[in-house]
Amino acid sequence: MKRRGNNEGYIAKRKTCAECRKITTSNDNSKLIICRACGAKLPETTTWIGQVTVDSQPDPGQYKRRSFYGKTRKEVFDKMHEVTNDLKHGIYVEPTKTALGDWLDRWLEEYKRNNIEQLTYENYHSIINLHIKPELGKTLISKLKADQIQAFYNKLLKEGRLDGKGGLSTSMVKHTHTIINQALKKAQATGLINRNVAQETEPPKVKNKEAKAFTEEQLQIFIEEAKDDRLYVAFVLSVTTGVRRGELLGLKWDCVNFDNKTIAIKRQLIPHKVGLILKETLKSKKSKRTITLTDDAVRELLAHKECQDQEKKLQAGIGYEDSDLVFAKVDGTFIEPRSFTKRFQRIASRAGLSKTTLHQLRHTHASLLMAQGIHQKVVQERLGHSSVAITMDLYSHLSEKLERQASSSLNGLIKPHGDCDAKTQEEK
Repeated sequence: MKRRGNNEGYIAKRKTCAECRKITTSNDNSKLIICRACGAKLPETTTWIGQVTVDSQPDPGQYKRRSFYGKTRKEVFDKMHEVTNDLKHGIYVEPTKTALGDWLDRWLEEYKRNNIEQLTYENYHSIINLHIKPELGKTLISKLKADQIQAFYNKLLKEGRLDGKGGLSTSMVKHTHTIINQALKKAQATGLINRNVAQETEPPKVKNKEAKAFTEEQLQIFIEEAKDDRLYVAFVLSVTTGVRRGELLGLKWDCVNFDNKTIAIKRQLIPHKVGLILKETLKSKKSKRTITLTDDAVRELLAHKECQDQEKKLQAGIGYEDSDLVFAKVDGTFIEPRSFTKRFQRIASRAGLSKTTLHQLRHTHASLLMAQGIHQKVVQERLGHSSVAITMDLYSHLSEKLERQASSSLNGLIKPHGDCDAKTQEEK
């Protein structure tokens, strides 16, 4: 009998004896009637088995084979064809026994942790443990299929919320895809798998929600409620400059120019594994910017500085930590960003403004500017967006309103020019 060459394979029918559980394989139907081990009649049900030689062993004449099983010949053939094709192109990788959940843990700790911000790390960790692992965590990364991952994305969109109230946002699902895709890309690079099946999926296109802002009336209500709060000026600065939370809490007095009425944004306060730190690197190159202050903001900042100087005197000798921060705790230390957000939410709740977020102050700043007809490029520069396209996308609903106002402003410019009969008479 001719020995099969490397990468060659065979496919045969397969039956399991109901009496002795021995397996009989053959392509000769006459040999699939009686069990050769115990003589019992074999069942009618037939499955298929295929084998491919994937590598020769150190000992001469010894070969390593992989087996494939299926209900139909085509199913087995397709599985074999995938392997033989990989062998042909030199990209075959022996299937790993690593589960996706285990690989994600390893990838996050060994490859990502030292290269991402602490908050990003925490978000990755949360998505992996709350969403990915429960659905795909036990699946071997060598067995993952594109349609399996796609079905997972579709399920998240439909019913992914942990509180059972519907699906996750397109942005969240796209973020989940980014994690899976990056992890499998690294698994491919390290030789654990031969291809990244996540790249064969279609994650949802992100649908930006309409940026919600306070109306002028709501803003006045909030400001009135916040006026007695120790960090009142922080909220004033937020709505009059549009700075991000981390930029606001990382602002130092050396970046405040009272003469020019400007603030320079060049740091941000971020959570880190060692605690809160001030970082010179901002979200994008455009984030490092100088913003002109309103007269109101200048007045309130001057008053705030006087109050802060008084706090320093009162705290002198009992451990005041002077880091030159514009907004700090009573002892001069960093304000925890999440605590600041909760502070805002408590004030908004007392003011009767439900379902609000701190980020709405930033959106309110942009909305007020655009309502005054300020050019989008100016708004982009004040907000620190990396491009004007982001600004236009976030506030497209406001742009449409302004465009209609611009069109309406031209009404009456062209006077009525007579009717058709009058024009006809003129031609004659």
